[in-house]
Amino acid sequence: MSQVRQVVEALMKHGPKYTTISRETGVPVTTVRYILREKLPKLGFTIRPAINYGRLGLQRYLVMLESTLSPHYLINLLDLFGDTMYLSYYAYLLNDNKFLTIFSIPPKFEYSLTNLLDELAEFNVIQRYDFKKLLYRRIIPLRVDCFDFNNGVWMQNWDEMQIGENVPEIYEEPSPINELTLLDLKILFELYMNPFASYTDVASKLNITRQTVKRHYQKVLPMIYLYNVFWMPRDYPELVCTPILIRTYLDGEVRKIMLNIPFTHVEMRTENSEYYTILFVPSLGFYKVLKYIGEKRIFKQVHFLSMEYAANFTFPLNLYNDKKGWINIFEVGLQKILKEVKLTE
Repeated sequence: MSQVRQVVEALMKHGPKYTTISRETGVPVTTVRYILREKLPKLGFTIRPAINYGRLGLQRYLVMLESTLSPHYLINLLDLFGDTMYLSYYAYLLNDNKFLTIFSIPPKFEYSLTNLLDELAEFNVIQRYDFKKLLYRRIIPLRVDCFDFNNGVWMQNWDEMQIGENVPEIYEEPSPINELTLLDLKILFELYMNPFASYTDVASKLNITRQTVKRHYQKVLPMIYLYNVFWMPRDYPELVCTPILIRTYLDGEVRKIMLNIPFTHVEMRTENSEYYTILFVPSLGFYKVLKYIGEKRIFKQVHFLSMEYAANFTFPLNLYNDKKGWINIFEVGLQKILKEVKLTE
């Protein structure tokens, strides 16, 4: 097993702790640092902690939006929702002319969100929407056995390399940690944006003591279920990668087949057992993936995701108050929202 593969496997489990990774793998600390800080970024990998939003007290909802407005205009509204209204992710489905969105909200705000969507439909901002509760939305660990870290390419015989370790199906039940504070969220946010940040770095950024950072870090650490190693070349990604969404219905065999594809990045399950996966497929492997899932006869729909009209958002720090908890921002008047994004005068 290559040193890089060993380091990446240890990283996903422990995070960017150089000494811990070195002790587990036998790779020198200086080499571990080089692999994580220099080699992986050059190969197109980004490292981010994957957070269980249920531990924040948030419930995820999958919402498909259809609109007569062009995606260029509608993303003004979606960006506002991402910055101020609990929207976690959106992507335009090129072959369906609709947006896939994921909202992460306190469960008690569900009616307020659907009411806002109803009002947007009345104003013809959206034509219709499909609203589904997600049991989970989870990042899949990188299949390190299917990537050649020496040459920086995916292996083309991946379908002959069945996944060895079972990835558990874990629901994201909204159950916030005890006495969650805004400072907890701020520290978690800093570690999300820069997983390599030290206690001292975060303390300096937030103007607090190192000891305070350490204490709160230990509190939020259980929220992180995986250190995500995500492949997406930064230079001209559209030339080397095709993002797709596959919708099917879940059973044990379907999930096993989808998780065996090394390009599967996210899996989602709804209350009625609809199963969605998002894949970032290298261009050279695109035909093979379609052939593989076609022969298995498991998928109901394949959607192509836009790279231009897509965005991820972190949890909204501005919507948490130590006294009240999460704030119901959906009660803000619709006219103010529409004016903000210049959809009305």
